[in-house]
Amino acid sequence: MKRVGLLALLFAFLFLPSHIFAEETDTYLIHANETELEAIKEQFGTLAEAFEEILLVELELSESEKAALQKRFSSAEIYPNRQYETAADLVSPSFSMIKSTPKQTSPYTGKGVKVAVLDTGIDTEHPDLKVAGGVCTAAVCASKVPYDDNFGHGTHVAGIIAAQKNDSGIIGIAPNVQLYAIKAMNNRGAGSTAQITKGVEWAIQNKIDILNLSISISVNDRPLELMLQEAYKQGMIIVSAAGNEGGSGQMDTMTYPAKYSSVIAVGAVNNDFSREQNSSIGPSMEFAAPGTEIFSTYPKELDEWDNKIDGYRNLTGTSMAAPHVAGVFAIYKEQYPGLSNVKLREMAQATAKDLGTPGRDNVFGFGAIQYEKEIKAVPFIQAAIKKGGISFTLKNPELAASPSLKEGDAELKSTGTNKWETYKTKGNYSFAFSYTDAKGVKKSENLSITLTEPAFKDVTMSSWFAPHISYLYSNDRISGYTDGTFKPRKEITRAEALILIGRAKGLDGKARNTVFKDVSANNAASGYIQSAYDKGILSGFPDGTFRPYQSVTRAEMALLIQKTYQFDFDPAAKMPFTDVNENMASYQAIQAMTQQGITLGVNETTFGPSLNMNRYSFSVFLARAENPLLFK
Repeated sequence: MKRVGLLALLFAFLFLPSHIFAEETDTYLIHANETELEAIKEQFGTLAEAFEEILLVELELSESEKAALQKRFSSAEIYPNRQYETAADLVSPSFSMIKSTPKQTSPYTGKGVKVAVLDTGIDTEHPDLKVAGGVCTAAVCASKVPYDDNFGHGTHVAGIIAAQKNDSGIIGIAPNVQLYAIKAMNNRGAGSTAQITKGVEWAIQNKIDILNLSISISVNDRPLELMLQEAYKQGMIIVSAAGNEGGSGQMDTMTYPAKYSSVIAVGAVNNDFSREQNSSIGPSMEFAAPGTEIFSTYPKELDEWDNKIDGYRNLTGTSMAAPHVAGVFAIYKEQYPGLSNVKLREMAQATAKDLGTPGRDNVFGFGAIQYEKEIKAVPFIQAAIKKGGISFTLKNPELAASPSLKEGDAELKSTGTNKWETYKTKGNYSFAFSYTDAKGVKKSENLSITLTEPAFKDVTMSSWFAPHISYLYSNDRISGYTDGTFKPRKEITRAEALILIGRAKGLDGKARNTVFKDVSANNAASGYIQSAYDKGILSGFPDGTFRPYQSVTRAEMALLIQKTYQFDFDPAAKMPFTDVNENMASYQAIQAMTQQGITLGVNETTFGPSLNMNRYSFSVFLARAENPLLFK
């Protein structure tokens, strides 16, 4: 009877309704006297965390436990464990008008883009601004930091572009740009032709990517025009306020430098996209952007306009509209490395929000600037840089017939439909993209790519093997030495060779003991050596050793690569080398390497099987084995 009763109890337990679960818990902070806290911890405190300075304990409780605690210890104070967040950066409402809020531009922040504000300087002590450097070309410079702002205008402009993401104050459109101050205007907001022209020259000499000019003059100033033309010719994006002269009808009230063809002219609109009443108009107008009551950074010592001495204030005008456009271009510059200022300008024109009269007009230009994550209106080359590698993809290929990509006179090898890639060492490189557009017009566009790595002291593009080393470096297969060298002619050991092959094939490199008596877990290559052994890539020597520090011969190289990649070959084909015969273990491997074009002999009739490999020659063989399409 007892056995039957036990079985019935077990079945009753097993068939309880399946929706019954443990009660959910939450954390609370309990404040009580010392005696009560001890009793509370004893009854409820399996996960209790006590504070030291005040009578407080953190407990994890279910709702029923919380109720029981409150009933038994009625004087105890139970508080929720609230979640706090850091103070958020204020995002200007104007950013949403041009689709440039942080959420819309993420993950791009202007990183690596050099932006200069030519103005009254920038407040270098403002907590929301990080100034990378600058120059003062004005008649009177600040006392401590010459390009510091003692007027306020330049600081306000800079904040729209580049206010930092620091959980306080505001955030700019492109908070991670390298921000530079060119103080060409004095503490009354005025500057001369020479002072402004010298500022532009400094921007050229310091390779500024984007220059914001929220300044205006009423007459054509030829020296300034010439310097701006040179800046534009060298690839700079130049953005200027259109002026605040008002106007109506077909009037041209645009000011300089906005009227120059080398400069992007920006007018101001209200928050409903209507024209700000004082914004200038004219045929040179290119874009409109928000310019009414824009909240941005301001020197705290000058902040006396809104009864809040906090380092922020509202300003209105085309001076505020221009940095909105500069900020959007900074995002594009990061997102589309290599594209020229001309191409980026074309892309922005094609994606502007048309306002007023359809098409380009004197009031809004092409319309309100808009950041678009995906640009579909024009064909362009999207470049992706990974260390020493550059991959190119043609976007919107239906708009570009017969595309080609060249470096100088050499056409880049295609690595797929509308795809190309190349590998370089540190330096600046120029490419030309040619195509026929939808109207049958042949076009050619320049791209300029800067690589910062690999920067080996002893490997440059003058070395024929450099692309192979850069390929392996880009794909995390190989690195240099701590002294900044690669040592291309240093002989490579068997252990080093296995590390390279192991990385290339994704073998398990976790350090461990191996089957070889001379390779313990202390050897950096142990994991790759054991993995290669397990996969039949290597077998070692008859005496049970691997000899990890012995140099690799050309014959061993051929065996390792052929066993790893298993290339097809014709065993009946004639061997071209007189020093390789069928009795050699590496005979077929050398056949395969030769037929695949992965390796040549030391000359037409000699392979040199017993010669030791160095780091560059092994890099060449491995890169060609891994990517024969690219390197053949």
